[in-house]
Amino acid sequence: MRKGGRQAILAAAVLVGGAAGWWFTRTAIDEATPDPVAAVQVPKAPLYDPPPKASKPAARPVGWDRDDEAAEAGALKNQRSIVFSSREAMEKFLAAAQGKGIAILGSIDRLNALHVGFLSLDDLMALLDGTEDTGFIYPVSLPTPTTEGVQEGAIGFGNQLLAWLGITGDNSAYGAGVKIAILDTGSTLAGAKNFFLVDPPADASGWNGHGTAVADLIRQIAPSSELLSWRVADDNGVSNSFLLAQGILAAVDSGVDIINISMGSYGNSTILRQAVEYAQSQGIIIYASTGNEGYDQIAYPAGYSGVVGVGAVDAAGNHLNFSNTGDVSMSAPGLDLVTAWTGDQSIYFTGTSASSPIGVGVLAATMSSGGTKITSASAYQKVVDNLNESGAPGTDEYYGDGTVDFGRILNSSQSGITDAAIASNYITTGANGQPVLQVTVENRGTATLINAPVQVTINGSTTTYYVTTLQAGDIKTFTVPVSTQNGQATIVSGVSVSGGTTDSKPANNKRSDVYVSPPTN
Repeated sequence: MRKGGRQAILAAAVLVGGAAGWWFTRTAIDEATPDPVAAVQVPKAPLYDPPPKASKPAARPVGWDRDDEAAEAGALKNQRSIVFSSREAMEKFLAAAQGKGIAILGSIDRLNALHVGFLSLDDLMALLDGTEDTGFIYPVSLPTPTTEGVQEGAIGFGNQLLAWLGITGDNSAYGAGVKIAILDTGSTLAGAKNFFLVDPPADASGWNGHGTAVADLIRQIAPSSELLSWRVADDNGVSNSFLLAQGILAAVDSGVDIINISMGSYGNSTILRQAVEYAQSQGIIIYASTGNEGYDQIAYPAGYSGVVGVGAVDAAGNHLNFSNTGDVSMSAPGLDLVTAWTGDQSIYFTGTSASSPIGVGVLAATMSSGGTKITSASAYQKVVDNLNESGAPGTDEYYGDGTVDFGRILNSSQSGITDAAIASNYITTGANGQPVLQVTVENRGTATLINAPVQVTINGSTTTYYVTTLQAGDIKTFTVPVSTQNGQATIVSGVSVSGGTTDSKPANNKRSDVYVSPPTN
């Protein structure tokens, strides 16, 4: 629960550290016409919202400590989380803390946890008996890219998200009976129910539209889902690990099936991890953005065990260079997606902030698309079983287990579908230090592939291989040495089906890539 009045007690004393990022969008689109998307051209270059305004710290009161320990950990100074062994122990602390320069900034009754601000760490620790679990409060923010733009040649989605996912028919009933929590900046999307852990401006049209965009992406895929939106971040995109934990517990109490968190932190918060684990113990699946800084580490809570950390790909299925890598679970669209924004606008939305709710929408649609709602766990297994292989063979740090494909989920119960695909042309390094190509063929249909020819052309020289037998959902990788010309190689791989069978999706039978040798020192 939020303690708004008591938060003000120590506002001048507690410095809220950590510069929080501001999410970037593309040019807003005027919605004066009934179909604003159709007439809009994707901007040639991204436009960025301004960063959050810097605030001056208040004057330090007498007795205020610097809290270097928190500063060194990248946490908010003069703030801690405290988890008590019992409700009685927490109430004893509250009574003892009166008049000791300690402010109660938040509480989670279910975990017997408090968010406290203090003037002196020594004074705080003197009130504890050692049975408590104390932790830092970390800044949490909307994902922010380190550089403007994405790699050359990346292809945006525009208003083609549903077609790309394989949703070509009536999806109006998708999501029926599914409750989804969105922890973000709040949503002005019609039908979304808002709860506030952070006070919003009176005029909703001026809210940060990040939460609205996230909600709209889910709604596009699963229109009948029930959306519950918790505002845990202000309009600068600023939040913290305790607020996020509060939001998770509130969502659990509301009986949701899925939680989306398009926010992150690089501080490993004890209280946030405990909230995540509690939600998971209740059978709730949490999706979270992996982050947009191009790091080789994904942000928390995506980095916690069991959380579905979603990375970003473009419309060609390629990993986007801003999308963090590491323990990624799966990938989903993340470039120039047309979504709703506050103030009756539409925008081009980019980043793992978009990828995560798209993953949530696919899960919600899977739970309900058969006409009878199935459990989130059963639906998630269907999603994973039908991910498209991407990147290096098997699970990898860029794509995780693969890229979402709702069309395959819909077709998974129909027998006799033939769909051979070139999943990737992946370059690795051989034992001699020279580049080696791994061409991966995937059976994305439901019929077994037999004697499917695979042609691999490198700089005009073609070699033919054969997939003798490949069961539905399986992959086969061919390893081919690569010779470069002037430091690069043009690679074209193609697969076809034999025996007079018709491939249901010939568009994925061929893939072209250009490999450029890395510079030498």
